[in-house]
Amino acid sequence: MLLLLCALLFCWGMLPQARGMTHGPLFLRINKTQLETDISDLLLEYQVLKGVIRMTVTGSPSEGVSVLDRLPFVRKELVKKKSGLDLSLVGDLLSGKTIPELKKLLETAGLVIEDAKGPEVTLEILSDSLLQITLRCKLYLSLLESLWLEAIKNIRIGVRLEQIGNKTRVAFEDCHTPPGSLSIEILKRSDTLLPNQLLELVADTLDGSLPFFLQKIVCPVTTNLINFLLEDMLHIILPPVISDPNDFQYYLTTTEFTEGAILMRVELVTPCGPHQRPPRSEHVVLPPLPGLSQNSMADFAFWLEIYNDILACLYTSQEIFIEPQDSSEVGLWQLLSLRSSQSQPGAYNLTRGSLGLIISAPQPPTVHLDGCRTTVTQQGLLTLQGTNNASSGAVAWQLLCKGVFSSGSQKQQLQVTPHGAVVTLGSYPTIMEKQGEYLKALLLAVLKRWFLPHHNKWLREHSLPLANIKGISFSHAQMDFSEDYILLTVPE
Repeated sequence: MLLLLCALLFCWGMLPQARGMTHGPLFLRINKTQLETDISDLLLEYQVLKGVIRMTVTGSPSEGVSVLDRLPFVRKELVKKKSGLDLSLVGDLLSGKTIPELKKLLETAGLVIEDAKGPEVTLEILSDSLLQITLRCKLYLSLLESLWLEAIKNIRIGVRLEQIGNKTRVAFEDCHTPPGSLSIEILKRSDTLLPNQLLELVADTLDGSLPFFLQKIVCPVTTNLINFLLEDMLHIILPPVISDPNDFQYYLTTTEFTEGAILMRVELVTPCGPHQRPPRSEHVVLPPLPGLSQNSMADFAFWLEIYNDILACLYTSQEIFIEPQDSSEVGLWQLLSLRSSQSQPGAYNLTRGSLGLIISAPQPPTVHLDGCRTTVTQQGLLTLQGTNNASSGAVAWQLLCKGVFSSGSQKQQLQVTPHGAVVTLGSYPTIMEKQGEYLKALLLAVLKRWFLPHHNKWLREHSLPLANIKGISFSHAQMDFSEDYILLTVPE
């Protein structure tokens, strides 16, 4: 059944060689939490903080990235002149002398990033087009080989979606580490008692230097990776691969940020001709979407009327010939032959070769939603083989069955179950009205035995392919229902 598919960013007017009719929009939603996971996995895979491990923060460029060179009190001559701890400065520090001497101590003693963890990713949706990504970087530092610290600093990245004509583009607002809000925790210290002034100076120095340091090392790599992820998501071509004019084609037309998810509108192009699509106003206001289910990675929501359009497009008239064998089939044949002979004497040839029933269903099924249940209505005709006038010997029937959706092997299938099936009949002559309940019982048994398996085989053959989105598999998706939508939900 439903299809979670998006593709190139083209609207209907620009679709390349798209044939048939459009049905849409369909709605594909990816949970904000899933995007956080995808970004975290991507940054972990590419080890964006690997470059800062075992790095001398205050050394010369040959020894590492000298972030303190940007600060007014740092002079390259001082950095290069000494490579170890100046004991005279330690004495000045312990005697409580001036702050400039403490700065010199940091310059010469060596502030080293020993390890780096993260970054941990959180997202905040600021508007329908603006997303703020926060990377929480955790650094482990050593100072003077006497003090070991854990420093936490955030990087903020602003991402904007720009809708230009029929395309959605990703634009980065900025990538920066705001000063302030630095978290420092002492993990371990030596027996040497270091005054609080030193810790305060370290905090002040890191608060001024870490923003530049992290921006210089992390921002270029991170923005490239996030851009790669988002662009890939917005431009990816999903199955089916278009190889035939009769293939379904799916196109992503617009993307926006909602409160808890990325919402993508998907246009579906089917091989239907104008005569196969039910008439509908071009300015239909779609019902509001239900909220994204809790603990779901993504879902695909489609308006029920659109799915029925798809069934109408796919459907071809079905006809099943039955040679009566059991009591139900023989009983139906006898009732219909009696009706036919009375309505048109001499019009029916009762030779053995003509002994047969024909079940036909020229119209497509229709899906209905009733709370958390799905029902399928199918109309058709039951006729005798060999009648001169098919309508005179036909019994119109309508079958109401439970609909069950299942997914697997990159397919989404609608199946009709015989359990609880109910059949109703159209008008028929008075002579048969007395036997109406008997006729319905016989017909229901024959439809369950012959028509439903044939019908489900057709549905399997025409099931629609599922989406293939990075980090999300719809092969084990669950069906959820609202008043107006069927939702294919992927649990976390």
